[in-house]
Amino acid sequence: MKSEYMILSMIIPGPSSPGKDIDVYLQPLIAELKELWETGMETYDANSNQTFQLCAALLWTISDFPAYAMLSGWSTKGRKACQTCNHGTCSQYLKHSRKMCYMGHRAFLPPDHPFQRDKKSFDGKEDHRSAPTPLSGTEVLEELREFNNIFGKGQKRKCRDSESPWKKRSIFFELPYWEHNKLRHNLDVIHIEKNICDSLLGTLLDVTGKSKDHVNSRYDLQEMGIRKELQPVQDDDGRVHLAKACFSMKPAEKKLFCTVLKNAKLPKGSVSNISRCVEVDEMKISDNDIGPSNGIPDVDVDLRWSREDVPGDVIDMPTHDQHSEYMEEDMDTSEEDEDFDDVD
Repeated sequence: MKSEYMILSMIIPGPSSPGKDIDVYLQPLIAELKELWETGMETYDANSNQTFQLCAALLWTISDFPAYAMLSGWSTKGRKACQTCNHGTCSQYLKHSRKMCYMGHRAFLPPDHPFQRDKKSFDGKEDHRSAPTPLSGTEVLEELREFNNIFGKGQKRKCRDSESPWKKRSIFFELPYWEHNKLRHNLDVIHIEKNICDSLLGTLLDVTGKSKDHVNSRYDLQEMGIRKELQPVQDDDGRVHLAKACFSMKPAEKKLFCTVLKNAKLPKGSVSNISRCVEVDEMKISDNDIGPSNGIPDVDVDLRWSREDVPGDVIDMPTHDQHSEYMEEDMDTSEEDEDFDDVD
């Protein structure tokens, strides 16, 4: 998409988000879209030196996950946060982490995939379900036939079924063709990629406040009855010990990990300039332009190429033996090997 082909159709004033009341602001846009579909607009064709009636249709929306709820009307919070899985969303509340966890992704794998029979690596159960079927526009309209939209922050909303994930009937269904669109809403992956990158780097480097491997998550494993080797162990003195996970790194390994990110030379346009955010001695990745932090920078690392796509003079990947030798030389062998962390 090039800027010269983009039209700024409307601006919604801030400072707070309109929430589901965004439909109030979208009414002029919907009115123009209906006119473009039903009667069209007289347009001049410079090539043929003639005018013609131009008709247009809205294919889909593109937004992040919170805006997805505003536009579609489906709540992206709670037990049924996924509109693709809709009423068959597989979710579980984690008591100790105090958040919802969404699993059941093995349903999207091909039949007879080995992961479907793998209990140990997942939630301790086999999963042979087939992939859920997304709701069609006609099915959505049927569910919302009796739904009464009430807009306005100060308006009293009627009580609705607490189990229903619908917050409103989207204004886009006023378009005569909208219910027949197979794909109505798209997610912009830039924020999703960033959040996943933050979680991965924070967990690997054991960044305080960013790591997903913490004492509460270990107690959740105990509550679910899985990964016994990672569950908390309490000694006679009442101290809680956490076993090291398979991805845990020693300080020397963290420095090596940060050094690789710092010195990596990759094709232009495939990644952002992450090297300026890597602090090898501190063993962390932070954004110095924003200020000191122990967090992860607002950078997107998007590696969508294979070794064959990269010229030999751009990056020289070491072999497994070379990597092992380098690790042995770089590791401080005098450092005490701790298998457990103590939690006060």
